[in-house]
This record gives sequence, structure tokens and C-alpha cells, in this order.
Amino acid sequence: MIRPATEADLLPASQVCARAFDSDNLFGELIHKYRRQYPEDVHIYFLRRFLSKFPKPDNTFLVSTDENDVIVGLAHWCRFRAGEGDDEQPIGDHGLPPNRAADPENEDIIERSMKYAEHFWSDKRAESWYLSCLAVDPSTQGKGVGKPLVAWGFEQAAKEGVCVSVISAKGKQPFYVKCGFGPEKVGNACDGEGNPLLGIEGGDIFFHDI
Repeated sequence: MIRPATEADLLPASQVCARAFDSDNLFGELIHKYRRQYPEDVHIYFLRRFLSKFPKPDNTFLVSTDENDVIVGLAHWCRFRAGEGDDEQPIGDHGLPPNRAADPENEDIIERSMKYAEHFWSDKRAESWYLSCLAVDPSTQGKGVGKPLVAWGFEQAAKEGVCVSVISAKGKQPFYVKCGFGPEKVGNACDGEGNPLLGIEGGDIFFHDI
């Protein structure tokens, strides 16, 4: 079942993200260099960001639950609007302890890289529902949890007559194409001189234009 997330859902949802991205080259290996020493800390990275975005307009968090109402999937959708920046504020710690699993030099690497890809969301693509995060618990991957979470954004975009967009993690491009993105990428979020993500695999940017 898919439903809107409550603030109380963000903790278990962040733990799903920690498990889902454990072996990912970016969120696992690069950002969480010390995740084997402190596996219990990895979710703090996601929880801080979710708590920062949850109260803000144009941010929608969805969770997927199993038959026992246990959260097994999460989608964070952002509504991008023409002429409006994201008005990024410092993420803050939200009263959470330090994330010992993270490499301090890379913990904010995503935020530092954003300016190198923002030009893709311009002109006819300035209005978009952007899939900021999609995570499915490894225990339920391949069981149809992720696609309905993606479909929600497509339905919203169709109602509003705007496009849908996503930045794919390494190896997830075929999944997003099956969901209706692309089929060709429009660029890569890791490109650009000075981009701290330069050379990192993954980062393909896909749109579905209405």
C-alpha cells in the first residue's frame, strides 16, 4: 500500500534508504566510507535531509508498506517551478547525533554538485515533478514496490501538464526507462569542470516530457 508519509515515518524510511543504498557507489562507498564500522549511523544522512525537506511546500514524501504496515519503500518527489529556486538552507542536525559512518569530506558532495546540473531544468523543462529519492528495502526489491511510487509522480505531472525528471543511480537506468523515463538520457549530473562528482559512475538525467 502507498500512502503519504507522516513525520514519524521518516525514521523507518531513512533506515530503508540506508539498507537500499548500502552497496551504492555514491551513497554507500563514497559518502559513507565508514559504514562498516558504524552501520547504525548511515540512516542519519537521509533522515537529516528528509527532516529539512518534509515541512517545505512542493515536497511530497510517500511510503510503501507491507501487509504488516511495515515501511518497505519511500519516494521523495519535489515540484520544480519556473522562476523559483530551491532556496536551499543549511540542512542542520535536527537534534541528531553525528553521522560517524560518513566521510566528512564527502557528506555534502551531492549539495555541492547541484549547480552543475541545474541548467537541465530550464525552458520547457523548468516545470517538473522531480524524483529526488527512491528507495526500496532489499528484502522486497523485485516485488513491484518501486514502480507505484514512481507512477505517482507521473500521474501528478500528467494532471498539471508538466514533465517528470530523475537522476539515476548507477545501474538503475533500465528500471527508470521501464517506468516511462527517457528512453535517452539528456545529460549527466556528474559532468562539468569543477564538479565534485566528476568521474563518478551513475548520474544520468532522464525526463519524461508531457
